Amino acid sequence: MAGKKKFSLLVVSFFLFAVMTGSISGLLFAAYHDLPKLRGLKDYKPDVVTKIFSEDGKLLDELFRQKRIWVPYQSIPVNLRNALVATEDREFFEHKGIRFMSILRALIIDIRKGKMVQGGSTITQQLAKQLFLTSEKTIARKIKEALLAIQIEKRYTKEEILELYCNHIYLGSGAYGFEAAARTYFGKAINDISLGEAALLGGLPKAPNRYSPKNNLNLAIGRRATVLSGMREEGYISRELELATRSERVELAKSKKERGRAGYLVEMVRSELIKKYGAEKVYREGLSVTTTLNLDYQESAEKSMKEGIEKINKRLLRKKKLKAGQSAQGALVALRPQDGAILALVGGTGFSRSAFNRVTQARRQPGSAFKPFVYLAALDTGFTAADIVIDSPISYSESPGKRAWKPVNFSKRFYGPVTLRNALERSLNVATVKLLERVGVDSVIQMSRNLGIESELAPYLSLGLGASVVTPLELTSAYASIANGGVHAKPYFIRSVTTADGEILEESVPELTDAIRPEVAYTITKMLVGVVENGTGKVAKKLQRQVAAKTGTTNDYKDAWFAGFTPGIATGVWIGLDDNGSMGKGETGGHTAGPIWTRFMAEALQNRPAHDFTPPENIVVKSIDQHSGKLATPKCRDKINEVFIVGTEPLEYCRKETEDDGRI
Repeated sequence: MAGKKKFSLLVVSFFLFAVMTGSISGLLFAAYHDLPKLRGLKDYKPDVVTKIFSEDGKLLDELFRQKRIWVPYQSIPVNLRNALVATEDREFFEHKGIRFMSILRALIIDIRKGKMVQGGSTITQQLAKQLFLTSEKTIARKIKEALLAIQIEKRYTKEEILELYCNHIYLGSGAYGFEAAARTYFGKAINDISLGEAALLGGLPKAPNRYSPKNNLNLAIGRRATVLSGMREEGYISRELELATRSERVELAKSKKERGRAGYLVEMVRSELIKKYGAEKVYREGLSVTTTLNLDYQESAEKSMKEGIEKINKRLLRKKKLKAGQSAQGALVALRPQDGAILALVGGTGFSRSAFNRVTQARRQPGSAFKPFVYLAALDTGFTAADIVIDSPISYSESPGKRAWKPVNFSKRFYGPVTLRNALERSLNVATVKLLERVGVDSVIQMSRNLGIESELAPYLSLGLGASVVTPLELTSAYASIANGGVHAKPYFIRSVTTADGEILEESVPELTDAIRPEVAYTITKMLVGVVENGTGKVAKKLQRQVAAKTGTTNDYKDAWFAGFTPGIATGVWIGLDDNGSMGKGETGGHTAGPIWTRFMAEALQNRPAHDFTPPENIVVKSIDQHSGKLATPKCRDKINEVFIVGTEPLEYCRKETEDDGRI
């Protein structure tokens, strides 16, 4: 009887073993035929961060879906390698991809339970899962993982496998790979981390979000102790070093601020890259992008705008010109006239609050900041800065039945005969409209196009007073063309784009076109210097160097502009409300935008020597009576030195009554 029971038990055991063996064999067969194809891992490159730099190589921002910075095996510190092996896979350098007995033991338990409950994966298995499989917890997935690990081990060295693992694995807080993790948690390159930091990083793969020092520092320190203990047990470190490192304080990097370094320009770069190369290349292939931005200028621009807007908001609140939660807005852009490089760009009071880039997207009336283009067109057709225009009342009827348009000056006064210089310095509306009428609207539109303004310009006399809308970038680019001796340099902001392998995808070459004759550009420049010295741009006199600039203020104080340049930098500032509301009386270009412009330029120019504008060869300087525009005699009381293109200088001297009265 006992023999029969023993035999029956043996049969049942054999049957169970056969079933289990058959089940495992069936699973292995099914898994093998359903394995994904093993790609050439030597050529495999996961998503890598695209980096955007300033002109002098300072990091502005990074673009990524997975924040990863690839490092070769040789650059992975020995302490980190040892921490990983001691914690994740102590037999890594001995096994062939799997620890068979561990797998079998775990598999039997999983089959009995009908679900995944045991771990035991080697580093190679973890890599196989990350590269080729999902994270679903099934027995079939576990078998595939083991089979793939064996194949990987047959084809690649341990160093290649560990390099892939160290660069691919997710380590919490958005960091993929140990280089990104070292920078994220400690603000260091992986080569600079300490033993304690290596141990902390080495403990993350098990549960990156749980052991992230940013999420739970105490848990991370406890996990570090476990890793150090493993390293000591494996003989990588001594007991004394383990104890000393356990007490090492964890110094975490300060959290990176939300995109603050040139957020508006970084967004311009991102959009341009995607348009040229596609999102996949930008977010996956680790491009290196050098911009034209000067980070010192950019920080000065952001600071000047921030402090300027705060003062403006206080005034507007007192005037009750702001709604609840509303702020005045601004735009500032600085260009290098010689090549069009954007040196600084502020598209608003904060990219995180509003991504609308007012430098490139806001189209606003420039007001009197547009007037220099009328005077340029006049100078280009033979007028001089000393020619006379009559500033007196006038009206225009555009069509029958419509109310006549009567331009008036800001002061509500008329000044009679004035030179073109005086008219521009005082920003006289009536004199400018009369000059535009004589020059022709089409000539001014063509002049504006030559200088770089692309927005639609309405062919009416009100154009001369800045009635057509433009962007701050367009207006500043036009002023930069004057600063560059009449040569327009198309604005640009990407200097070069390079792949992760060092291949140059693009290198920018300045796009230069002749806009106006150098002598005409120099003449208007000297007239704009007069705007600063004697006219509406006096706020810029604080710079104590030669500056050419013009203010702009639109009807009902909706827009305030200040645009100008020195020989090496051109800058434009716009201030207004996004809803196109009035900022209230007194918010003029000189008073509202001027201080921001001046503060920025003061910081941008502080280490630059002062240079005057250099005249071209065919320029002469004559002493004239500033009221009549004629050559001055010794008796003239109001004399100035005026610049003329050779052959256009006056020949007649001022009359006796001018000498006596100082005016006509």
